[in-house]
Amino acid sequence: MPHVLVQQRFEDFDRWQRVFERLRPARAEAGCRSTAVFRNRRDPQEVVVLFDFADLALAQRHMGSPQLRDAWRDAGVTDPGTVTVLDAVSGAAPTGTSGSPA
Repeated sequence: MPHVLVQQRFEDFDRWQRVFERLRPARAEAGCRSTAVFRNRRDPQEVVVLFDFADLALAQRHMGSPQLRDAWRDAGVTDPGTVTVLDAVSGAAPTGTSGSPA
């Protein structure tokens, strides 16, 4: 399943978060199954969001939609940042282990 990682800057976190929540139905319609929002400790005007989508084509359509561009304006986004598409790697070892049998 594709994941989309977005790094973005904004003017005000509360304003950004309200618009992000307003977009929940649009994300669901685009096949977004979950989101995780991370705020940069050193730069509180930046977030990193990890989205889990069921379908890459639907995700790309949502990410390029005029509705999303308008929402970024409403949210006070100052830099749309980067968008990276990621694929999960099966069999990855948990943190702190070598991945080899004991």
